[in-house]
Amino acid sequence: MQAACIKPMSNPTPPQEPPPVCKPTKWFIWRAVAMLVMFSVFAILFLTDGLWGYRKKNLQYYMHANFEQAGKEFTRMENQGGVTESDWKRFAGSKKCEFPSDAEAILPKGTDLKMPWPEILVNGYETMKKEGGQLGAVKLWEEYSSSRKWSAEQPEHDLNAGKIREQFIAAGIAGLLIAITLFFLIRTLRRRIRADEEALYTQDGRRIPYSDMVRIDKRKWDTKGLALIDYKDGDTEKTAKIDGMVYGQFKEEDGAPAEKLFSYVMNRFKGEVIEYATDDENEDEDAAEENGASA
Repeated sequence: MQAACIKPMSNPTPPQEPPPVCKPTKWFIWRAVAMLVMFSVFAILFLTDGLWGYRKKNLQYYMHANFEQAGKEFTRMENQGGVTESDWKRFAGSKKCEFPSDAEAILPKGTDLKMPWPEILVNGYETMKKEGGQLGAVKLWEEYSSSRKWSAEQPEHDLNAGKIREQFIAAGIAGLLIAITLFFLIRTLRRRIRADEEALYTQDGRRIPYSDMVRIDKRKWDTKGLALIDYKDGDTEKTAKIDGMVYGQFKEEDGAPAEKLFSYVMNRFKGEVIEYATDDENEDEDAAEENGASA
């Protein structure tokens, strides 16, 4: 009969925590999206003003000027011996709206540059006779602008071709900012910061062994989530950056990935650490200096 052989149970090896990986944060993504929306709105507004907005304001400005001219003509004819309704209709019906020499460049596309005076002016004898030439023209302008859904107030000045050109330039700049923001957003979304037992891997693909690290500047880590790592690359010394606000974040509900990665690196780093001295450390140094002076 064989004796039973009982082997002592070995304690299971506790599972090791996987090396930390920091992905782009929602904070950065939403910030980039907000910038894209802002630049897009600016681009649309500038482009709209260049294509239609400024041109419509110019048309309104010059049409108002024609109504003013009609009021002056009516007053002139009244002062020269009076004017009948048939005389006014004959005169006003033969008049053309006056526009500037560069009208094609500053007025809406398709504007009839040889358009006659509006019918409301031709048939406005009674209003101008009752109110007077100038006031009558104002009344007629209010009716006309309302029918075209314009503001009854006259624009202060016209907007020349240079002003319209500026809107296209501004829209182009906004478009360029959209492209730049989109480039950095897409590039950042594809990046990661990670670490393992041998090295740190930065967001731009650099592998930095812990043995090559010279110093870590963590003075801005607690306030801005930013740490700088100086390391040797052959005979030169370079600097890498850990940006915890862009990669990882510090939210406890998400496990504070950036803090976890930074602690992982610090536990394996053997070089110099630059940080702000605490009040207790300053007091200890002051006390040591005083004791030395007393001795």
